[in-house]
Amino acid sequence: MKKLIACAFTLALASTSALAASPWDGTWKLDRAKSHFTGASYTYSKSADGMWQFKNGPITFQFAADGKPYPVLDAEHTVIVTFPDAHTMKSVNQFKGKTTSTSVDTLSADSNTISDVTTGTHEDGSPYTSTETDTRSGAGEGFLGTWTSAKQSDSTPSTNVITTAADSVTFVDPTTQFSLTAKLDGTPATAVSPQMTEGVTFSYKKTSANRLDYSIMLKGNKVVAGYMELAKNGKSYQDVSWLIGKESEKTTAVYTTVE
Repeated sequence: MKKLIACAFTLALASTSALAASPWDGTWKLDRAKSHFTGASYTYSKSADGMWQFKNGPITFQFAADGKPYPVLDAEHTVIVTFPDAHTMKSVNQFKGKTTSTSVDTLSADSNTISDVTTGTHEDGSPYTSTETDTRSGAGEGFLGTWTSAKQSDSTPSTNVITTAADSVTFVDPTTQFSLTAKLDGTPATAVSPQMTEGVTFSYKKTSANRLDYSIMLKGNKVVAGYMELAKNGKSYQDVSWLIGKESEKTTAVYTTVE
């Protein structure tokens, strides 16, 4: 389920600096060993009419476990949820009716841990598998309640290509076929991607020679904030981001330059 959110909100992991020296230009590879992607929480709740709700800060949507598609963030991204048994939740994530990934969440015997395995295909045709272990961090029964990610892995070798100009930056991710060119004055920009969520825009603003602050908006509402900062040796940069209202649950992606 959580993998769908990551796909729907593809982050523009681009950075910039003084630009005259172009220290950001080139290809960067994600160093998962130095990155930190755990600690984020989310909640499953259920209303009297049987509808489920997924909530993670400003990101929320509803669905029923009836095998029918329900919209996630926009009408083109949908999820089909079923419960094969009391300890298994299966989520089929689709874009325009085509399956993009499938997640199987397994609840432990004591109902305190969820083990998630997601398999799918990236836009470039390459397959991937991601796994996550979440632990219960609030009251609840079964899948209901609040959960916090404790362990995560992904088979995808993430690579970013960055190109700078006098007043803008361009980011390209060959794997997801995501590309974005944005001005550095905070002007909202729209990305190009085969599965881009409708109504999502990105804005960037240079705040120092080695740092760029960014925001991601959904239909004009700010949902993600973050910043990219270049290391002093110019060999790596970190991308720190968080959902609005959940500043204490920051994630950090560390990228190193590809010589």
